[in-house]
Amino acid sequence: MLRTGLPQDEPLVREWLRPHHDWHRWDAPYLPRPSEEEAAAYARRIATQVPDGGEGLPPSRAVVADREGRLLGVVSWYWESEATGWARTGIVLYDPAVRGRGVGREALALWTSFLFARTDWVRLDLATWSGNVPMLSVARALGFVEEGRFRDARVVDGVRYDSVVCGVLREEWFAARE
Repeated sequence: MLRTGLPQDEPLVREWLRPHHDWHRWDAPYLPRPSEEEAAAYARRIATQVPDGGEGLPPSRAVVADREGRLLGVVSWYWESEATGWARTGIVLYDPAVRGRGVGREALALWTSFLFARTDWVRLDLATWSGNVPMLSVARALGFVEEGRFRDARVVDGVRYDSVVCGVLREEWFAARE
């Protein structure tokens, strides 16, 4: 399920953002890990997220939680091009125990439906790297189509990988769910 961040999420998010956690190997491992200050600021933003993103927009992130409300990860969106209404989404599951169990797929499906229902966006996409096979599998299973591949654009542990962008159109999303 998805929910708004809560004050009690702040210490959990701060802990999950520490550099030794496994999820860092999957979610943009080519970027630097957050500093203590960046982690604290991000955790605070999660814990104080308002249900409305302002200016009629949906919130920029939501907590992925289990049935008891326990924080498992976060979904988010940001503008790739605000001028054209082009948004990019993402998901991170912090807890390795829930990966491979359909949690990410369900959360990304709920988030995508929510974003399309709350906006007039024509498209939504996500970006990952070719080494993140689980994310690419989830994207394809949900109907996201590979739209761009930038060869050898990412370096992870000294190995080059492609940067991959997958997208879905509003009409495709809703047609697949009728």
